[in-house]
Amino acid sequence: MSNNRVCKVLGIDKPIIQGPMAWVSTAPLVAAVSESGGLGVLGVGFAPIDFIKEQIIATRYLTDKPFGINVIMNSELLDHVTKIALEERPAVIYADTLIGLDLELSKIYFAKWHEAGLKVVVKASTIQDAVTAERAGADVVIVKGWEGGGHTSYEATTVLVPQAADALSIPIIASGGIADGRGMAAAIALGAEGIEMGTIFMCAEETPVHQNVKDIMISADDMQTVITGTCTDEPCRQLKNKLSDEMIDIENSFPKADAAIKLKAVAESSLRKAMLEGDVHEKGAVMAGQIVPLVKEIRTAKDIMNDVIRGYHETVSHITKFEI
Repeated sequence: MSNNRVCKVLGIDKPIIQGPMAWVSTAPLVAAVSESGGLGVLGVGFAPIDFIKEQIIATRYLTDKPFGINVIMNSELLDHVTKIALEERPAVIYADTLIGLDLELSKIYFAKWHEAGLKVVVKASTIQDAVTAERAGADVVIVKGWEGGGHTSYEATTVLVPQAADALSIPIIASGGIADGRGMAAAIALGAEGIEMGTIFMCAEETPVHQNVKDIMISADDMQTVITGTCTDEPCRQLKNKLSDEMIDIENSFPKADAAIKLKAVAESSLRKAMLEGDVHEKGAVMAGQIVPLVKEIRTAKDIMNDVIRGYHETVSHITKFEI
């Protein structure tokens, strides 16, 4: 096994985490990433109990390598997923946070998960939350910049990672705007010890989303993602389409509280409509990050990861020859 701290803590061979994405990060993709040496994570934070159990069983059928399940750090959802985690005991529990991680709540649940033998990975969007995660007992912290798809924050990955490296003693994973070896090399240079990728894995051969999703992502150019949902305090980055235009129009036309209510009604089931039904132009949401123009083809998860590692080494070799 690698001497990399992320690899040692999580029991993996490559310091690459596949971000949990609803309707995307299911057993086929998760198992493929874990089998290839990274950490696959089931995106089941909002899912019903039966679906979570089904996905854990399906993933174990496909791989005996470590994988994780995600949980939302919300008091209404924690017990729901924790019950399954304590019964099924995946290697890792991945705590998804919005801004404002509660220290005492985190201490309680991190202790429960550790007692069950689970490693705790926490995704943070601010340095304060990253520090809180370490104080609460997290094993690894992911800092995600606003470049990433789905739930996003307000600072760039290049800003968050060096601050986190200065503030934390536990391993740091960089997330947001990373899809190749150049991005990985930049993340390591900034102080991370591994990377998380989501957008590029949406176009993995094993990812069971509708073909329309992969097609529109592969054809996407620069400046084709937008941020919606700021009025709900849970902003998301997605590909621009008629749905995002409607959402932005609502936010610009109504007071914040009214806009939030209207927006939730419009956005309901939009992810499912895109991922499963293939509506990527009208009412479906494709939660891709700003790095989507670098996604040019459908490849296996193994090829994606190997290309990133190879690109990392090539980039580092180039940097060592650079003269100032």
